[in-house]
Amino acid sequence: MDEEQDKAYTWEGDYERTWEAIKEDEQGSLQSTVDDIIHRAKRRRFLDRPVNVRLGMMRHLFIILDMSKSMEEKDLKPTRLHSTIKLIESFIEEYYDQNPISQLGIITTSNMRAEKLTDLGGNPRRHINTLKKCKDKVCLKEPSLQNSLELALTSLRHMPGHASREVLIIMGSLTTCDPDNIHQTIDTMKSNNIRCSVIGLAAEVRICKKLCNVTNGKILLQFNFICFGLFFLFFKFVFCLL
Repeated sequence: MDEEQDKAYTWEGDYERTWEAIKEDEQGSLQSTVDDIIHRAKRRRFLDRPVNVRLGMMRHLFIILDMSKSMEEKDLKPTRLHSTIKLIESFIEEYYDQNPISQLGIITTSNMRAEKLTDLGGNPRRHINTLKKCKDKVCLKEPSLQNSLELALTSLRHMPGHASREVLIIMGSLTTCDPDNIHQTIDTMKSNNIRCSVIGLAAEVRICKKLCNVTNGKILLQFNFICFGLFFLFFKFVFCLL
C-alpha cells in the first residue's frame, strides 16, 4: 500500500510543479526566486536561438516596400500603402532608438522595377520625410522581388562582417515579375550572409517562404492592423541579432 502511494502517476512525471520552485529567502521575500526564474528563462532563450546567430550592436537594414497595384487594397484602412507607411515611420524611430549606431535604407518596388528611396544612413528624419512622399505616388502593376534584392545587395555586400546585414520585405502582392532566375539571387543573398524576412499582407507566397528559409529569416502574415503592428515590434526586438 505504501509503495502504491509513493509511486506517482504517469502524467505527474511530466508535469512541471512550478509552485515547488518558489521559495522564500531568510527575510521572507520571493524576489530572489523570481530573479532566478527570470535569469533561467533568459538563459533558455539564449540557448534556443537559431544557429549562426549572435547578439550584435550594429545593424544594416534595407526595408523593401511593395508599391504594386495590390497596395491599393482597402483591407487595411484607408489603404494597405497608407497603413504600411504609417507603421514604417514608427518602426524607423524605434529602430534608431534601440540601435543608435546602426543604419537603415528604403527600397520601393512597382511596375516590375526597384527604386532606392534612401541609401543606408543614420538620419531617421530623412527616411521618414522621403517615405511620406510615397503616399501620393501611384501604385503600378507588379513588384519585382529579384530586382529589389539585387539593389539591396549592391550596398549590403560591402558592409563589414562584424555587423548584421538584413532585408525586411513588406509584400502585398501574390506575384513577382523578375527578369532572371531569382533562385540564384537567393543563393547570393545567403552566401553574403544577408538575412531576409517577409511580412506578407495577403497569403503566403512560396518564393518568399523559400527566401526566408534559405537566408535564416522569418515570414509573417498579417490578419489585421494590430497584428501588422505587432510584427514590426517582433522584428525590432527579436531581429536585433547578428
